[in-house]
Amino acid sequence: MSLLPTASGVEGLSERARWHLGGLLTVKVAAADSDGAIAVVEERALRGYATPPHVHGREDETLYVIDGEVEYVVDGRAGVVTSGEGVFLPRGLAHHFRVASADAHFLVIITPGGFEEFFRQVSPPALANRPPDGQDHPHTDPALVVTAAGALGTTVFRGTGDVVVAAARTIAGSTDPVELSRAYRTVENAVAGPVPAPLDTVADLLLQAARRVGENPAHARALILLGILAEGEDPARRRVHAAAADLVRLVRPGAPEAVALAFTYVLAHFPEHGHAVREALEPLGLPESDWLRLLRCLDAPDVARIGRVWPTPTVWRLDAVERELDRTWRATLRLDEADGAALWESETTALLAYMGAKAENAVTGSDRA
Repeated sequence: MSLLPTASGVEGLSERARWHLGGLLTVKVAAADSDGAIAVVEERALRGYATPPHVHGREDETLYVIDGEVEYVVDGRAGVVTSGEGVFLPRGLAHHFRVASADAHFLVIITPGGFEEFFRQVSPPALANRPPDGQDHPHTDPALVVTAAGALGTTVFRGTGDVVVAAARTIAGSTDPVELSRAYRTVENAVAGPVPAPLDTVADLLLQAARRVGENPAHARALILLGILAEGEDPARRRVHAAAADLVRLVRPGAPEAVALAFTYVLAHFPEHGHAVREALEPLGLPESDWLRLLRCLDAPDVARIGRVWPTPTVWRLDAVERELDRTWRATLRLDEADGAALWESETTALLAYMGAKAENAVTGSDRA
């Protein structure tokens, strides 16, 4: 038997009851009832009811299941809560949930209160919209959900399903600075951490965002993420390397420092395009140290240069004695070709990590400014 009331049973509903995303909710406690401290929303929904991936800027949510089973994802980690169980969904971390049982009865506890105003704005009142028995009730307008939530400090990512992909879709399509920042943070947590996500799809969306870096320098973050994916696993790695020539063509003279460093980091991963990369980046006037790190990453392995690739020769110049010591030290290693290539690769990885960290620091610093 459905938990959702039919037209014949709707008389018992509160004036605070609303149809929301295909379910029925009632605001049991509003901010006005608690001096702003808390809001409690009761919800009844059928299997398939789902919230879009979103992240709150000012309030925490706690989901408590009275009856049924609800699946959730918070910060990329999936779980299930059943009758008598709850889960904390903190502000600042992307999350969503869906009803997995035939129906479910649950509470959403919002602290501090205030976000319950969102439901009043986007969801039609149940008492004023009584569908005839056997007919569907009014549904929530998805476009209104995005704008109303944003006005209350909550970012709703575009699309449903995987949180990281939804955040990447938002990155590819949004122009709102707050929305972009929260979406980038969600994708960064997944790309740099152990959160599982379809990173090949994410890579395609980040490439779309990177094409807009000329109009919005905030998308330097997409370039940095693409650099990380270029060092990762297939198929995302293949996606990025296949787009190397397109990324080179995006470089423009006069780019802000943060964007220039982000381009330097991501393009350092493509030695097969070394000539084009050097031609594209040389007009940016990079400091000597950054330029030499780039050249080193683009160079073919050279055992004679192992151990002196960075920070020399930028920080100091080797005199004749130092060069002889360097040669002697390297000769004692007795590296064969395979060992030399492995050591060269490990040093390249360290250089790329430094370049990525420097670019990220420049990007986040420019965001704060």
